[in-house]
Amino acid sequence: MSKQQNAKDAQGYEAHPRQRVCGNCRSYISEVETCKSVFGGTYSNEKNKRCTIGGFAVKKTAVCKLHQFKED
Repeated sequence: MSKQQNAKDAQGYEAHPRQRVCGNCRSYISEVETCKSVFGGTYSNEKNKRCTIGGFAVKKTAVCKLHQFKED
């Protein structure tokens, strides 16, 4: 391996890290409804975004100390 690759491995370098946010937490739930567009198509609307641990409403890009990534 090259010196650069060895340094990256030693530092735990991640080119595309996964960010900790409620939207990718295993405790995040929401309801998705399909709506009709006035232009004839359809679109999805996500609502009732909640945390199953505390039962409170959350924003998809928020985060807490109990975050756990969803299984892929």
